[in-house]
Amino acid sequence: MVAETNYQSICSITELAKKLGLSRARFYQLQHTGIFPPPVYCILTKRPFCPMDLQERCLEIRKTGIGNNGRPIIFYSKRSSMPSKPQNNPGQKYKELAETLNQMELNVTAIKIEKAVKVLRPETLEQPFIDGTIIRDLFRHFKHGV
Repeated sequence: MVAETNYQSICSITELAKKLGLSRARFYQLQHTGIFPPPVYCILTKRPFCPMDLQERCLEIRKTGIGNNGRPIIFYSKRSSMPSKPQNNPGQKYKELAETLNQMELNVTAIKIEKAVKVLRPETLEQPFIDGTIIRDLFRHFKHGV
C-alpha cells in the first residue's frame, strides 16, 4: 500500500486503487462484495469518482482490515518479482564466468575471461546463455594454458 495522505478533492477509481496498492479489478471485486463502499457517479457522464471522504474511508479499511460491511478482510502484500538476469549483457556473463572459475580455484577476472573468450570461442559472444563447454575450455585455458 502506498502511504499517501495527500488527498485530492476527487479522484478516479484507478487513482484510488493505486493509493490502496490494489489493481482496479481487485478494487471492484472487493467493492462488489461490500468491503469497499461504492463510488459516487457523475450524473452527466456516469463516470465513477471518489470524493475525499470516500478516499479516507477506503484507506481506513485498508489499514484496519475491517470492511465497510463489518467483515474482516486480509490484504496480502504484493509478490516480489524475482530480478531477471539480463539476457544479452556480455559483461554479466563474464562476471558469472569469473565467479564460477574462481570457485574452481582459478584467480581470474571478468576482463581476462572476455579476452580469452574472444580468442578461444568468439561465436559464444552471441549466445544468451553459458554452457558447460565454455567453462571447460576456459578452465583448461587458464589452468594449463591450452
